[in-house]
Amino acid sequence: MVTVRIKRAALESALEAAKHTYPDEFIGILRGKKEKDGALLTELLIAPFSTYGNGFSSYSDFHIPANVGAFASFHSHPYPPASPSAGDLQFFSRSLPFHLIACPPFESANAFDSKGKQVALEVV
Repeated sequence: MVTVRIKRAALESALEAAKHTYPDEFIGILRGKKEKDGALLTELLIAPFSTYGNGFSSYSDFHIPANVGAFASFHSHPYPPASPSAGDLQFFSRSLPFHLIACPPFESANAFDSKGKQVALEVV
């Protein structure tokens, strides 16, 4: 079973950013590394020139250094469910190995692989 583990401080930072961006969507990058059966995510990074809007959020890969250790994305939805939209699935398929989505009340998130399949999320 694939499990994404995330440091509590990284998840809390992402959830707090989502709360403060609401009702616009927030997007961020999670630094991490591959583990035997998934990943360990350790820190939230805010991409330069990120765009937050009503029903969308984005950042440019061009502004992310190759050696930053990006391993997952995090973004918020302004309303439930915290599951991938068609646009999310397209983004997932061409970017990082894992993706987290949160929605109000921004107390937790769901994790997905690059194909949009939900995977286990464990806070450490």
